[in-house]
Amino acid sequence: MTFQTLLTNYRKQSFSERDKGDRFERLMQAYLKTDPKYAYRFRNIWLWNEFPGRKDLGGSDTGIDLVALTCEGDYWAIQCKCFDSAATIDKQAVDSFLLTIVSGQAKL
Repeated sequence: MTFQTLLTNYRKQSFSERDKGDRFERLMQAYLKTDPKYAYRFRNIWLWNEFPGRKDLGGSDTGIDLVALTCEGDYWAIQCKCFDSAATIDKQAVDSFLLTIVSGQAKL
């Protein structure tokens, strides 16, 4: 099954935008843990709600969907978006996520 087939199935089977987002986040977690291009870089990858340090960072939804711990001991904040295949991500969307992280609302 191809990645596009999985996304198409998720879009059809999801009963809400939240459900689609949850499914996509779990897919990205599995992808980063298993794809040879990325798997060797990480010790662990958590969903935000499962991240052990979440409460130390305020615990609320800050736009972070996954937290990855690299083999070097660094933490990566990852935001997942399951946009339509024709959509583009503009600079404003990226800036908004980075501002949340840098402003201290969710320092990792």
